[in-house]
Amino acid sequence: WRRSLMLSGALFLTACSHNSSLPPFPASGFAEDQGAVRIWRKDSGDNVHLLAVFSPWRSGDTTTREYRWQGDNLTLININVYSKPPVNIRARFDDRGDLSFMQRESDGEKQQLSNDQIDLYRYRADQIRQISDALRQG
Repeated sequence: WRRSLMLSGALFLTACSHNSSLPPFPASGFAEDQGAVRIWRKDSGDNVHLLAVFSPWRSGDTTTREYRWQGDNLTLININVYSKPPVNIRARFDDRGDLSFMQRESDGEKQQLSNDQIDLYRYRADQIRQISDALRQG
């Protein structure tokens, strides 16, 4: 009877820890003072693709932010602010993390981004990735 009890206990523990792998395309989110943030994430090998949507509670504009990483290197920032007129901000980075393209477009006018703006967008990308990592781990 001891052997069967030990076997039952081992099977129970094995069943409880069957598969703790994370889903390939999880969705999460959180509430902040000004609105709700929803995050969709796709991990594919060493690549991470995040889409974050900010929806204001009352006033303000809905904003989508798309980020892509290859390993730890941020390769794409694409931000759309659904205001009047809408604003699109796009920045791409090469394999070393150096800026290869950047542009802000609003009402048909294209403008370059300052280094400070690019640094701020990179900082926000790192923040949302860290939040996504934490939410994903539970």
